[in-house]
Amino acid sequence: MLLDLNDAESIVSWWAVYPERHGALLADWARRRPEHRAAIAQARRIIHTQPDHQADRHRFRLNQAARSSMASEPPPPSHDELAAGELEH
Repeated sequence: MLLDLNDAESIVSWWAVYPERHGALLADWARRRPEHRAAIAQARRIIHTQPDHQADRHRFRLNQAARSSMASEPPPPSHDELAAGELEH
């Protein structure tokens, strides 16, 4: 699957494959890649307004709650940090 970060529909399709991981990546990219913020924000609006994504959103929220309960562990490195070789894996 190809992801076009300039196309909200592409982002929604990609997110729906693995919301737990892709939601976190989108949040990171929205923070670190200002050129894609508008498309990511539009994708989030689509996700929140489409009933067929309700189960995916619920699964994502459960995963986020589980992650926040493990706050003592350091957060995993971002995809960009790993790709740039800034951190050891």
